Amino acid sequence: MAVQRLVLDTIEDEDYELIAIHSSIAPYRLAFLLNKTLNIRLHRKKEDIIFEYEKITASFPWYQYEDHFQYSTYSLLGNTYKTKTVSQPPIQEGLFVTTEETYVTKRLIPELKKVDFFLKIETEDLSFYTKSIIASLIQIPQVITAYTVDYSQLKSKNNLIFE
Repeated sequence: MAVQRLVLDTIEDEDYELIAIHSSIAPYRLAFLLNKTLNIRLHRKKEDIIFEYEKITASFPWYQYEDHFQYSTYSLLGNTYKTKTVSQPPIQEGLFVTTEETYVTKRLIPELKKVDFFLKIETEDLSFYTKSIIASLIQIPQVITAYTVDYSQLKSKNNLIFE
């Protein structure tokens, strides 16, 4: 009986551009400013990107626009999820019962802790030019800085595959 093997070396990684954005504004506000500046139509997806951690379910905001004329897909992803946790059981000090509240922060890409948002651009256009998009992003007053990220060097690059 013959043995069949599948060689997975021929499967290529998905090719896309990843731009890191530093900004302290809300995701919906950044999506609005990107729509206005880049002349795209980002809209909030019905479902966020959800990851299960030990005792926490983190949901990261996800805005997307599919440009059918240029065969491109723009995805704006939040990198930070912050939630408040309450200690169990409550601590009783004399007449008062107190609960200890702590904040837990989770990241979509833990290696880039200071990045607030990612703009993922999937395109089939070989003449796509990322530097012009970054120049436009830096012109937005609410954006502190923006730069490209080499996603192939990231340990958690699989977190960017969500479809």
